[in-house]
Amino acid sequence: MRRSLNGSLKIKGKSTAKLINQTILFLCLFVSLTIPNIIFSGASWYQSLHLMKWAVAFIPIGIASVLAGANMLIKGKKKLSLEMEPFGVVWLFLILFLTLQPLWAPITSIPTFVREWFFFTALWVTYLLSYHDFDGKKLDVLLWFGSLNAALNVLFAELQFRGLSGTFHFILPTPGKYIGNTGQQNMLGLWVAMMLFSSGFLFLFRRYKSPSKWIYKALLLANVALVIVLSWGLWNTTSRSSILSFFTGLGVLLLVGSRIIDKVSIKGELRKRVLILILILASTLVGTLLYGRGGAFLEKTNNMLTQVEEVGKRDSIWATALTMFKMHPLTGVGLGHFKWNYLEAQKEMLKVYPDKEWKFTLWAHNEIFQWFCEVGLFGGLVLIGLGCFWLWHFMRAVLSKKVLSLEALWACGLLFLIWFDALWTRPFHRIEDALWVAFAFAISNRELLPKNFEWTAIRRDYMVRVLGGAILGFSLLGMVAFAGAMRGDKFILRSIKSKNPEISRQLLEKASGCLLVRDLAEKALAYHYLERAKYSGKVEDLVEGMSRLQECFNKEPHSKELYRLIYLYKAFGDKKMLESLIGYANPTSLDEVLK
Repeated sequence: MRRSLNGSLKIKGKSTAKLINQTILFLCLFVSLTIPNIIFSGASWYQSLHLMKWAVAFIPIGIASVLAGANMLIKGKKKLSLEMEPFGVVWLFLILFLTLQPLWAPITSIPTFVREWFFFTALWVTYLLSYHDFDGKKLDVLLWFGSLNAALNVLFAELQFRGLSGTFHFILPTPGKYIGNTGQQNMLGLWVAMMLFSSGFLFLFRRYKSPSKWIYKALLLANVALVIVLSWGLWNTTSRSSILSFFTGLGVLLLVGSRIIDKVSIKGELRKRVLILILILASTLVGTLLYGRGGAFLEKTNNMLTQVEEVGKRDSIWATALTMFKMHPLTGVGLGHFKWNYLEAQKEMLKVYPDKEWKFTLWAHNEIFQWFCEVGLFGGLVLIGLGCFWLWHFMRAVLSKKVLSLEALWACGLLFLIWFDALWTRPFHRIEDALWVAFAFAISNRELLPKNFEWTAIRRDYMVRVLGGAILGFSLLGMVAFAGAMRGDKFILRSIKSKNPEISRQLLEKASGCLLVRDLAEKALAYHYLERAKYSGKVEDLVEGMSRLQECFNKEPHSKELYRLIYLYKAFGDKKMLESLIGYANPTSLDEVLK
């Protein structure tokens, strides 16, 4: 067995059969990887920011999964010669483990669990198909278009910050913010850092062969222009985690690249380009300090250096995560349920650390902490073991100066970038970024990791067919469920816009029949009854609304519903329920609520 330069597996000079046509896979990956971050769903959807991002990311992967699954089901092992490598097998084992988790973990929100399960499974399928069938020669196209996406987001962010985005319906309307269409400053920072890294990789290592020197110069100038725009955008996001992550990835890229390149002439050219890249980064930093968001950048930098103990105001969040893990060390709280156990864990944390700040968040701001909280000790140790396995083989490759393709070099640097960012924020909870993690693992693992283990071998034809059938079935099920979610989203929006209370209620009840948006519909229905009580004056409507809102809170405890219920129970005179909720609230703001 050997490997060609583009990363495809070959046996005795003959390519193995494909799980999916390479062109189809490339087109699906192109859409899922390079488009979602620029998408803004708009006012025609209830979930105005994320829904169409999910559609653009998930649906192409679903189509690719259906085609590959059907191919595996029909052809079986003999025609496909499919072999599973250890990294992918352990990942598949984790999916099976999570599928059974509701049997022992305190799952309260079925929609949350199902959404996260499909999310995690989609990443594995992306990894599997990319590992086996992605043509490494086409990587540059993905990087170019991903960088263009990030550059457009920087432009959108500049318009937002200056209050000039209002006339463009395709830009998220957030005057004064610097977030582009990503929805959050840290997420814009991460996306720009990923694509600045990728543009930097193209600038440093790619030497385009072109019949015309003008085409070559045009590509080079366009590459430099993207690096300038993205470096300006990165500094102006003022995202400390993203900036540090970028330099982590760049450092790994240069370290590994310098060890695998032997030709002196190439190394000399690389040094020149590194100096140019450093000059661009320094110039755009100075420009940011003078003409951009330099004040915010300096303030955050000063806070990071002078208030080290707060770890960027994450100390209380991490203390809450530790408390949550101690409360459910073996079972975990359930996939996707960190946010629904946060208030309970924080209440217990404040008893031990009363000086810590009360705050509500949906994420641990450290993906490893969150994973341990959600899946428990066993699932957490599997993740750590898989990470150590990868790092061991990475270090062996670097120390032995193993020859790696440039595609694998890029993938290794990007993985270090994203995983460093994962120590401070939540890149794995955004599908548009997490897909790049699965993709990069696939590209790197084809060259870094061993492939043949006795326990990973597929010995029976039916095993490939069963796996293919499962991929096919769950992919179809996922797309049907997502179509239902989009339908339910429209029902919720129509309900909000309806002026007829009865029609509004009926629409929300229809939406509650769509599994993936059931929780949103139930919450909207609770608020519907509370609003109706204001106009009808009926105690029954108020009681119904409070009962439904309490039920929503029991399933998905959120600070918004917490304070609304505290206010309602106080007004209603229900001291027992009031006392049961007060312990979750922020002590400093509780007096205002109880007035």
